[in-house]
Amino acid sequence: MIGQLRERRIAAPSVPLLDRDGNPFGEALRTEICQDSLDAPTLVSCTCPCRSLSRLKGSFTRLLMVGCVAAALWIAACVILSPVAACASGLLAPAVGAADSATQGTRVADPLTPSAALFENPAGLTRFETTTYGGGLGIAYGQPRIEAAAPIPYNETASMWAGVPDFGLSIPYRDNWRLAIGMYGSTGSKFDFKGSASAGVPSFFSESIVIAFPLGVAYRLTDQVSIGAEVQPLFGQLRTRFPLGGLDFHYKINGPGVQGMVGMTVRPTDVWAFGVSVRTPGMIWMGGSMPVPAAGRQRVHSDLEMPAQVFLGTTWRALPRLTLSGAVRYTNSTTLGKSTIEYEQTPQANSGFLPYSKDEWRFALAAEHAVLERTLLRLGASWASHIVGTKGVSPLAFDTDDAKISIGVGQTFDHWVLDLMAGYGVPSQRHIPPDQALVLPGAYSGQGMIFMFGVTYH
Repeated sequence: MIGQLRERRIAAPSVPLLDRDGNPFGEALRTEICQDSLDAPTLVSCTCPCRSLSRLKGSFTRLLMVGCVAAALWIAACVILSPVAACASGLLAPAVGAADSATQGTRVADPLTPSAALFENPAGLTRFETTTYGGGLGIAYGQPRIEAAAPIPYNETASMWAGVPDFGLSIPYRDNWRLAIGMYGSTGSKFDFKGSASAGVPSFFSESIVIAFPLGVAYRLTDQVSIGAEVQPLFGQLRTRFPLGGLDFHYKINGPGVQGMVGMTVRPTDVWAFGVSVRTPGMIWMGGSMPVPAAGRQRVHSDLEMPAQVFLGTTWRALPRLTLSGAVRYTNSTTLGKSTIEYEQTPQANSGFLPYSKDEWRFALAAEHAVLERTLLRLGASWASHIVGTKGVSPLAFDTDDAKISIGVGQTFDHWVLDLMAGYGVPSQRHIPPDQALVLPGAYSGQGMIFMFGVTYH
């Protein structure tokens, strides 16, 4: 346990033991004091591995205990929020946590919280010199809308609320190592459009969510260079309801998965930092079943290929009180379209998880200004290309080019930091012509807002 001292008896060696002042101890038996805390004084240098083992054991114990408690609370939040779980800011999450969301995920070189480091660049964990943990919750509101020119016009707006929680914990081991655990939602969407009998349009519902539970490690090679890596156990779920060929498809599939990430941070000077990270391709194995009239139930299965991502970012301390940052992200999201949802008894209905999907490019800029000694003001803006191809747009899944602006405040209270942010998704629209429409031609649009708070303990 942290701060507890343990004593053990050891036989006196043939060479006199010396204290830190160089004086011999002289007794036949010596009491050696080893302490788990890295900063506590010791009476004698321990030549055996007890100190390293006890520190490592203590680090993993604290990591496991705090991580398990956080996991329980976070999973409970996900269960409570699952009816509305979604990422209202788009089909791919732009950032994690209030502080990094306020800067639009631009702090790839120096993430502001442990959860953000696990999302953007695990090498950034080395900036947390002491045990650091925290989390937060966001409340998002979105309004996807369809204006279709069916034989009779169909105009429908689906309102949705979403909870967006996150958590991260970073623990130092020795001087150069960091161990971390976290949780966040990486991908999500929800579409719920009511049908119109007069327009001949049925109802459509689709909800997907992917939750990551990353376990990370980082190492400071030099004062200028750090590297990091993590493995990300995943949980994915899809719920949907739509008619096709006279059959009502109504089912839920879910299952586990895994993905990985590596990253590097370089700080050539005190004012510049550069970060690069790569999220490897992953896989989620989802399964379930659905009823089929006069045939019982049929198995539904999908091996969802999670896309690879590349993050590039730089941070510049332009002035003592002003920090500017920028980032570029590439996502190989075409894999979402290559992944197939397979039906055991009705294979003619097999389709891509996200049909005709395209790769995403995202660009972001942000500024952070210390308006007071303990108060930070953050501003951010970003733009991302849509990932659903024209032929894949439907009431079950669509997106638009995604422009966002955000503002945030960070307030320090001794060891605690409180972060607040507000974000706005600029309204955008896509027009789908009749000859390329998967289900309904017309205009598809969306807009949204998000409010987040987070607390971090250093």
